[in-house]
Amino acid sequence: MKITILEFAPCIDAIYYLRRDAEEGYVSGDGSTVTIRSGAKLRPALASVYAGGKAANVARVIDRLLDEDDRADVELVVFRPDSPEGRYIHELQTGALSRVRVTPVVVPSVARFCIDLTDPASDRDARVEFNISPRAVWEAQALDIAMEYVRGMTTDLLLLAGNPPMIGSERRMAAELHASIVEQARDRTGIISIDTEKEALARCLASPSKPDVVKINKAEHSSVAAALWRDYAGTLIVTDSGGCRARAKDGEDVYVRGATVDDLYSTIGAGDAMHAGFTLARWVRGYDLIRACRYGQAAAASSVSSVEGTRGVTRAAVERFFFEVERQK
Repeated sequence: MKITILEFAPCIDAIYYLRRDAEEGYVSGDGSTVTIRSGAKLRPALASVYAGGKAANVARVIDRLLDEDDRADVELVVFRPDSPEGRYIHELQTGALSRVRVTPVVVPSVARFCIDLTDPASDRDARVEFNISPRAVWEAQALDIAMEYVRGMTTDLLLLAGNPPMIGSERRMAAELHASIVEQARDRTGIISIDTEKEALARCLASPSKPDVVKINKAEHSSVAAALWRDYAGTLIVTDSGGCRARAKDGEDVYVRGATVDDLYSTIGAGDAMHAGFTLARWVRGYDLIRACRYGQAAAASSVSSVEGTRGVTRAAVERFFFEVERQK
């Protein structure tokens, strides 16, 4: 099986550990609000630096989970700037992947830097965590380059993850990008799986060429009008903190509980790990919908229980969590 993953918003991603300190950290946090004193000088400790982006996270986890029996040719297509920062992102990506091939497509754009700040000592039910994640910014002609690439692409499974870039000169989100790609690739792609939100997701659902799988979280599900969901007949997976709700094409909803995690470090990337685990289990290994969701939940558990997030996902940990989730049935 050939799997093509498109990354529109690559970035240099850094995870920092924050501590509770009025002068050099945060004042308080209750799980929904983090208070920082004006004028405080944050001095977080660097935990990890890697090539980020939701699609890159998915590719990284798939790369970690592929075994010698998996018959999959996986390609990560990265739309990036031709700049020192863009080339550094490419080096970070290629250095972290072994089974997944990285194909750079240069587009006029600006590289982005994302920072996740979290206190690993905070209570898991009142996690102190926030993310500085600027939008990817493209020039208008980058859209034409992206669509030209898609027109020449043929694959068994196309995976889109993340929000569309902003068009800097027009000061707008390219909300039409995902739906345009789905429509353009539909005749040359067997399965299309997406994870996006708001207008980009709404346009995909309103399009005649709908994706086969939509993987989103609970908040993203609520961001789209209910009428669009009623007309969607594909596979829908909605994740929350306890597991995920899966709806197959027959319309039946099933809730799949997640694995128990003793040490939770960061939830950043958990949904991407779930998307990766589900994709591998469902379409490469042939698991049924429920077992594929369980495997995806196991991948998410491995991600959140590692200090390195998706970089810390291991096949052994996922198999251990998967065994636990399977026992819950």
